[in-house]
Amino acid sequence: MSTTQTPKMKLWLRIVLAGSLGLNLMVAGLAVGAALRFRDDVRPRPMPSFGAMLFRELDSETRQSLRKQAGGDHGNFHKRRRAEGESVLALLRADPFVVEALSSFLQGKATSGHEFQMSVQKAWIERVAAMSGSERESYADELQQRMHRPPKPPRHRGSARN
Repeated sequence: MSTTQTPKMKLWLRIVLAGSLGLNLMVAGLAVGAALRFRDDVRPRPMPSFGAMLFRELDSETRQSLRKQAGGDHGNFHKRRRAEGESVLALLRADPFVVEALSSFLQGKATSGHEFQMSVQKAWIERVAAMSGSERESYADELQQRMHRPPKPPRHRGSARN
């Protein structure tokens, strides 16, 4: 009886294939997201997340300050996203490939995202805590009305901003 073993794939090749799969999924997600955002139909978007709603409730100066803190050395959101993408590509192309470096980078992104969310919550809670009981009641009524209002149709590039 002859047993033939199939050769095992080398570790570095498995890592490269996993990185390639991850990058392909990221590109596919971007394509699907763009297709959904810029589609031609005018169906309204679903209600925004609670975190997005809290952020929009803050005054523009506070929102700008929080965005600036989250932007770090790159300034605006788009520059930061571009720099993050370039960092991931550099980590994927590194020779030798260091899994821990990629993992550490992604963990840092998750941590900074969580810190931003917590800073938004803190700013919103401070705003609400400064209200009187009647102001909070009125504010809750206003939020409830907005939550039950049909969402606005999506804006396309080139349209006026609110």
